[in-house]
Amino acid sequence: MAGYDKFDDPSYSGDVEFEDESPIGQVTGAIEPLKKFLPEIIAVIVIVVVAFLAYDFFIGSMLSVTVTIEDTEGKMLNDNSIKIYEEGQKEPIFTDSESSIYDLQLKPGTYRYIVIANGYDEAKSSFTVSVEDKEPVIKIRKDYDVDIIDFEQNFPKKLYAGSTITFPIKVKNNDDSPAENVELVAEEDIEGWINASVGTIQPNSTKEVQVEITVPQNAKITDEDEGDQKTAEIRVKYTTKKADSEFVLYPNPAVKMDLDEASFGAGAGEKDQDTIGIENNNKFPIEDLTLSIEITTATNNSPSEIEQWFQFTEVANMSNPQEIEITRIEARGDIEKELQIIIPTTAQKEDDIKGNIILNAPYLAEPIKRTLTLDIKEGADYGITVSTRSPVDIEWDDTIGNYEEKIVDIKVKNTGNLDLENIVLSISNKVICDNSWLTLIDYQINTLPAGVTEELKAKITAPIAVRGREESMHCNMHYRYDDPTKLGIYVEKDFTDFIEIVPEP
Repeated sequence: MAGYDKFDDPSYSGDVEFEDESPIGQVTGAIEPLKKFLPEIIAVIVIVVVAFLAYDFFIGSMLSVTVTIEDTEGKMLNDNSIKIYEEGQKEPIFTDSESSIYDLQLKPGTYRYIVIANGYDEAKSSFTVSVEDKEPVIKIRKDYDVDIIDFEQNFPKKLYAGSTITFPIKVKNNDDSPAENVELVAEEDIEGWINASVGTIQPNSTKEVQVEITVPQNAKITDEDEGDQKTAEIRVKYTTKKADSEFVLYPNPAVKMDLDEASFGAGAGEKDQDTIGIENNNKFPIEDLTLSIEITTATNNSPSEIEQWFQFTEVANMSNPQEIEITRIEARGDIEKELQIIIPTTAQKEDDIKGNIILNAPYLAEPIKRTLTLDIKEGADYGITVSTRSPVDIEWDDTIGNYEEKIVDIKVKNTGNLDLENIVLSISNKVICDNSWLTLIDYQINTLPAGVTEELKAKITAPIAVRGREESMHCNMHYRYDDPTKLGIYVEKDFTDFIEIVPEP
């Protein structure tokens, strides 16, 4: 037999007694009839012994085993208590604490363990030791029972590279005690994309959480036409409780979208309109878009007021006609939206007002903007004229021993196309024209419609001090009214020598 040459022709020294009554002798005696087969039997025995030693070496020998204890996030847990049992045994073969890594000598086989760590569930399970696997890792979970609810229902079914979207989920605490410092972690195809704050959940209660998902601009996408099918998974940190959802990841559509600029020009009280075109050059449809406007630069007029002059005609009767929602633009499709401006009669002349047409969607990293320009070619037409009879001759009256009194009409005319309010007249040089001999009987007009004239009255005489040296006196008039184009601002003016008073002897 190959490998056993020395047993082919056995030789013996000394006498061998096979009649021995001892067990050895009995065995020897039993072998006597088998002498002729002795070489083969020895070979078999040798083979069996070698096989047994091989079994003992490969199967029954002790192996160096490293047992690691960590939480579900891979954090080493030093503060723990561990017991390891051989399969089928009631007493532990190893007990220790206050370490996260244990170097042991174990025979191949299956072992049960119990691990207890502060703040974590008690972990009970098993591991197998073999020549191939000698580094079991025991993972344990936090000691709260928290579920994620409505993740699949609310997770967006479409995501785009570079987009940020917020959506709600619910987190439920099933325990009779508070679950503190609860965190969520994103896994699978959205690993690192999620930001959500949970904190403490009261006992047996549910808490709504706003989850923000931000897709990297350079997210890997294989099929840029149809998008990639992906899996989103979110887990309660330090536990195995999780929820998942399927979605399609598309490239950022903004790269292949065109938006028109817009230009307007009209005078105060006039209208103008322009058509805004949007073209989707992507091979997939885009949805949930919003088209709006903003005014960024204006000097003579208020930017916030100018924005209110614009309206998309489709939503002109809505509360916010400066914004319109676009449900869907088909793949390689385009749409047009009409935008008009109604410039109020109060607008002031101003060229080169600047703003933007804005196209936005939750999945766009930044809104798409195009220039909007506005020229107000003619401004608001408003103003008044104030007139009266002048000069006014005042004669001396010997009967009363004073100058006579006269009532003079002062005409105020609205010369523009805007109604004016709070018109107030006054004498501006009261030192010369003392109100003891010149007073305004009517001096205020609450509202003066465009093109209308109203009369105010003044009572005029002359001071007795000028008796004997009479000469003309000149009184200045001042007026003011609310600027119809600027809230809280007055329009004011002085008329020098508005009324000439001539005392007569």
